[in-house]
Amino acid sequence: MDKCQICNSEKLNVLIDFGHQPLCNRFKTDPYEEEFRHPLILGQCQNCGLMQLTNSVPPDEIIPRVEWLKYNEPEAHLDDLTDVLCSMIDPQKMTAACGITYKDTSLLRRLSEKGFKKTWIIDPKNDLNITQKGVASETILPLLTAKSIKAIADKHGHVDLIIARHILEHAPDTQGFLSVIWDMLNPGGYIVFEVPDCTKQLEFKDYSMPWEEHILYFVPETLKTFFNHTNYELVHYQKYPYIIEDSQVAIVRKAKDKRITESKPNSGIVALANEYANSYKQQRKKVSSYLKEYTAKLGKVAFYGAGHLSVMIINSLQIEGFIEFIADDTKQKQGKFLPGTSLEIKSSNALEKKNISLCILCLSPEHENKIKHRHKQYVNEGGKFLSIFPMQKHSLINDAMKDYLYEN
Repeated sequence: MDKCQICNSEKLNVLIDFGHQPLCNRFKTDPYEEEFRHPLILGQCQNCGLMQLTNSVPPDEIIPRVEWLKYNEPEAHLDDLTDVLCSMIDPQKMTAACGITYKDTSLLRRLSEKGFKKTWIIDPKNDLNITQKGVASETILPLLTAKSIKAIADKHGHVDLIIARHILEHAPDTQGFLSVIWDMLNPGGYIVFEVPDCTKQLEFKDYSMPWEEHILYFVPETLKTFFNHTNYELVHYQKYPYIIEDSQVAIVRKAKDKRITESKPNSGIVALANEYANSYKQQRKKVSSYLKEYTAKLGKVAFYGAGHLSVMIINSLQIEGFIEFIADDTKQKQGKFLPGTSLEIKSSNALEKKNISLCILCLSPEHENKIKHRHKQYVNEGGKFLSIFPMQKHSLINDAMKDYLYEN
């Protein structure tokens, strides 16, 4: 792509070129098998400020090859969001509300309990002829065409409300996606978009943030101005705090004859993105130096969590050589190898059996304390846990930075 996904400007600057990276959903059975790789390039539009990947993975490649992958989104804020929606929309006057993926189920259930009479979700198999189980945005989005949306609307009827949680950031053709779902809405209908807020990752220099399945990277400023370039009118914005990345909610309304307006980014978001980009090589150097020193003098290192965060960090920071294996208690992953590496995925019991001295936790913060509690024996015997997230107090980056500053 040589144009911005939303404003179509050609002023799309490259922030970080991570090179050809593996796909995070491709778990290998042979550590040395040839892998599909795709350029992972993070850019920023100098016209509207939106950060985005400059080239998305082809639709036939991004589809998972397994049916057991599942992505969980934060939900602690959904009761409040339900109340917000009920204050804006009278459930008794609502004809129908629909969701796009399984991630919308829990919010639709809450709305149904509040009196929304008809709620439903696009069925991958019956509505889009997707036979593979467990698919999400990466598979559904390319099939949401004008033709398929018309057929879905003819079958289920038009709706007054669409729930679209954690799908907008995945859209490889953003304007196309916004255009086709427009046709599902009744006049004046609403869409609830929920996307991650990348502010903390940018400020703390968290390089696990980029992911081939996330095309767009929003901060509050760029989400609020995003809809200036569309036929939708932003009627409500709210941010819900979480440890690593806050959740942003934008409720928009189908507006007739809305004038498309331009929006210029302030210098702050451009400077933040540039600082993030300029710090990448230094962080790669200091983490590599830290792990090299640690493994030479203190002991073995393993990662905990065989998800896209581990794949991105290990491959982009080029630290595979310092890691013994990946611990993960998902049965389907065990015995396979982390994408882009020859690192085997083992049960977490291997932490004690393989005499691991340092374990890097690479999963959601909500799970970190559970893992530490589960492995009390490991800690009691001298094992050490660090978080992959630099905004956490005890993190790999903070420890590496201390040593880096000391040495320099």
